Amino acid sequence: MLLKKLDQSFYDENTHLKEALDLKNGVWIKGKTRGYGIVLIELNGLTFGVPVRSNIRHKASYITNRGNQPGILGKGLDYSKALLLAKPDYISSMPFKIDTRQHELLKDKAIFISKSFEKYVTKYVRAIRKADSNVLTSNEYRYTTLQNYHIELGIEDLTTK
Repeated sequence: MLLKKLDQSFYDENTHLKEALDLKNGVWIKGKTRGYGIVLIELNGLTFGVPVRSNIRHKASYITNRGNQPGILGKGLDYSKALLLAKPDYISSMPFKIDTRQHELLKDKAIFISKSFEKYVTKYVRAIRKADSNVLTSNEYRYTTLQNYHIELGIEDLTTK
């Protein structure tokens, strides 16, 4: 499981994304594009970067360090903020460092994480196709970045009907 950073070119070329981290009204928040750590996951020929985040509040995630604050599950991978990396150049060669225990856990659980992310994406695709508002308005999917990738995921855009 590769742990990387996003390259500046990703930020420059993806100001149109909805629900992406640190993006407000098509402008990346100055000083906030700090080089998120992402784990690369291949799915159906697509490369996704799933960000490492603190203070995750929903179950669309893989938690590596449990939180001790009410309503916060902890630190880990946030599937709901996954980004499609259409170009290899979007992946920085700069290292992203996390504590050794967390990194080992990600490596040891690589297959589980990939399958879990695949289930998350599959559930989203089914929900869009069925117009399942219960799923689409849930905490796990309400603010998902997958809404940016309907064409790539093979989903007909229902908003154009």
